[in-house]
Amino acid sequence: MHIGIIGSGSGAFAAAIRATEEGARVTMIEAGAVIGGTCVNVGCVPSKIQIRAAQLAQFQRKNPFEGLANHQPEIDRSRIQVQQKSRVEELRQAKYQSILDDNPAISLRRGRARFEDAHTLIVEAQDGSQEQVIADRILIATGASPMIPPIPGLADTPYWTSDESVFSDEMPEHIIVIGASVVALEQAQAFARLGSRVTVLARSTVLSREDPELGAALAEAFRNEDIE
Repeated sequence: MHIGIIGSGSGAFAAAIRATEEGARVTMIEAGAVIGGTCVNVGCVPSKIQIRAAQLAQFQRKNPFEGLANHQPEIDRSRIQVQQKSRVEELRQAKYQSILDDNPAISLRRGRARFEDAHTLIVEAQDGSQEQVIADRILIATGASPMIPPIPGLADTPYWTSDESVFSDEMPEHIIVIGASVVALEQAQAFARLGSRVTVLARSTVLSREDPELGAALAEAFRNEDIE
């Protein structure tokens, strides 16, 4: 049995490992520059380092102990960014590349895949060369990417998505966050705690897809941290 997997994130690797345990051969196809998908590269890992650094900065400004003096933190965003990238590279190697290195039943092809038929993929590399991959089963595990809202004028504006903001080495004086879901709000609070003035633009309410009481409590917490 030969399994083709389009993508190389956590879901793709979980499926690849399981397939090889059942005796299958796996060909993984990745169009991006790095393997590992959203979580290790631009999501869970770097964002949680950013959030933790921001939390510690906030504790220096305000803590609950009378015997600990509050003070303004000294923040070097570029050094935090270096630490983020170092950890990302370390975990990408440990959690993903090592699996490819140690499991001969899983191979990786670099390029963008398209279907020729139900069992055939054409993989086009960056240099324009093409390779045919024929598989008994094909899994699409391409993950997610930031959604760019259709706001007039946005295309001509130098904006960030969460992918760029989590690794920024600069601290804007004022940042506007469009959206009030989980990813938007964690970035909003991190930037505020690291020293930026932050305005959140919510189409309806904070965390509108969750329990309304959660959104209301979080909105109040944000106001207490001077997030507008």
